[in-house]
Amino acid sequence: MTDNQATDNQVTDNQVTEGHGGAGTEGGAADPSLRLVIDDSARDTTAKLWYALPDGYLDVPLAALDPAPGTEYEDHFTSVMALILSCVPEEQRAVYAGALRDMRFFVTQMRAEGVIGCSLGMHFADDGSSAMSVVTAALKDVEWAPPKAMAVRAASARENVTDVELLRLPGGRPGSFCDTLVTAPAVAGMPAQDLYQCDVYIPAPSGYQLAVLSLSTTAVGSRGHYRDLLKGVAHTVSFQDPLPEIERAVQADRNDGESGTIKDGITADFG
Repeated sequence: MTDNQATDNQVTDNQVTEGHGGAGTEGGAADPSLRLVIDDSARDTTAKLWYALPDGYLDVPLAALDPAPGTEYEDHFTSVMALILSCVPEEQRAVYAGALRDMRFFVTQMRAEGVIGCSLGMHFADDGSSAMSVVTAALKDVEWAPPKAMAVRAASARENVTDVELLRLPGGRPGSFCDTLVTAPAVAGMPAQDLYQCDVYIPAPSGYQLAVLSLSTTAVGSRGHYRDLLKGVAHTVSFQDPLPEIERAVQADRNDGESGTIKDGITADFG
């Protein structure tokens, strides 16, 4: 959910959907071409971070892939594993079981690093080929520091970064951006390949937390699009639930047929 359109120009110009923690907004005029879709996760009462993602991203249910013991998620995970293993030839079951264990371990490590949201994107590159990307959102506890210094320090600490940029976000809040191009080693029979990575760092108003949004893609030829995409997403980040304010604005606009500020520009689903 965003008043600042975060869109991949290769994919869509008019639809924005939210990420794991919910969709965030900090005010501003709505883009008249924007179609707004609000995911159920935006209403999560335990959410600590809200942000928006463009169309083409699918949320990864981290809690379901790394279920806590004794929860409903654990029962579902066990059932799905059994179903998958029952559908593959017996001689391949050990391989599949190992892959599932590796997946769960990887998700566990992500959550241990403060990752609260993960989304997979599938788009079309300029040459018509498929372009895949992964966006993660993390919330980390940090020692207090002035917000601008915290943002710059976090970006500068990354290894092999090619660019570090200070961002001015809605409300005058500081943030920072950095990116790099690395070569991922060959694994599991897959050849080594170039990987574009970019990160955004946004200090929380309290000064004791840092939001980290990261994007990775093998579509290095489209890195300019992904760079702009993540910067756009950064403008939607909110540490407070933005839904009440947005819903009030939409309702007020519905009662004012001449305003045309939201009603004519946004199709919203508030459930």
